[in-house]
Amino acid sequence: MEKTLCELAEHVGGTVAGNGDLKIKGVMTIDDAEEGYITFVSNRKYLSKIKETKASAVIVSPEFKNYTDKPLLVTENPYLAFAKIVDLMMNPVASYPKTIDPSSRISPTAKLGQNVSIYANVFVGNNTTINDHVVLYPGVYIGDNCQIDEDTIIYPNVVIYNDSIIGKRVTIHSNTVIGSDGFGYAPDGEKYYKIPQVGITVIEDDVDIGANTTINRGALGETRIKKGTKIDSQVIISHNVEVGENTLIVSQVGIAGTVKIGKHATLAGQVGIVGHVIIGDNVTVGGQSGVASDIPSGKTYLGSPAIPIKVMRKCYTIIPMLPEMRNTIMSLEKRLAELENKK
Repeated sequence: MEKTLCELAEHVGGTVAGNGDLKIKGVMTIDDAEEGYITFVSNRKYLSKIKETKASAVIVSPEFKNYTDKPLLVTENPYLAFAKIVDLMMNPVASYPKTIDPSSRISPTAKLGQNVSIYANVFVGNNTTINDHVVLYPGVYIGDNCQIDEDTIIYPNVVIYNDSIIGKRVTIHSNTVIGSDGFGYAPDGEKYYKIPQVGITVIEDDVDIGANTTINRGALGETRIKKGTKIDSQVIISHNVEVGENTLIVSQVGIAGTVKIGKHATLAGQVGIVGHVIIGDNVTVGGQSGVASDIPSGKTYLGSPAIPIKVMRKCYTIIPMLPEMRNTIMSLEKRLAELENKK
């Protein structure tokens, strides 16, 4: 597929600086781009590469539009424009067979909508509803009393336990588990008594969930992932957690039970959150941080235990100097002791 630079600008709501009739056949990174392709720059530190790249055009923000004579697509959000152009030109529209594979096992009490695509060896339990245009890849297991809403895509070997509710346009990648038991045990002398996990799991509309992620059901009540949230691979979300709208959760995050996370939060890779804390709206938690207490809205925290990022950055600058500081303190203590002895 080829598009002119003007057509691409119209598609992303941008403007053109230079030859708008220039033919573009795809998108490449700024280092690898070849003639006929478009690339993008969204960070000032890569500005110098605009003049070096072999790309025929570059997507830039308005502040960079006079930096080069190369044809430009100018937009307020180059990264978003890049994503939309990749989607338009290089992401083929998937075509699914609107059939049910004979090797699948569908309960006679299940309800199927129109144009569903059910591949080989899928299992759908009793009283479960699969709505219109849902795609279930091979090996998907869906238990009893579940609901899967329109246009949801569930990739191979996903397991969805009983009583789970999945919204519209949800994407769940391979080997993810939804609705499994949370980790709850009551001490009984030297043994542990398992606390029954009898709640449900709710995944709202437009949520993406990566591969090998686990989202537990509520012990009582529900675990809820609100609409628009994006969850990376290898994340664990425990029982009765509530994740607010349009939140980003990066790989290897672990969230303990009954945590409440506000909307538009960002949890970077390997963040760990203890149970029963509240994280406000628009919060960012830096990678490998350990959250042990509530975080108010609009704050950025870092470290373990996580504290405001400005304070933690100062701590990080001190850490490499600690051995020298220790030696200095020991030397000063020795000199002080010598002075006291002389007195």
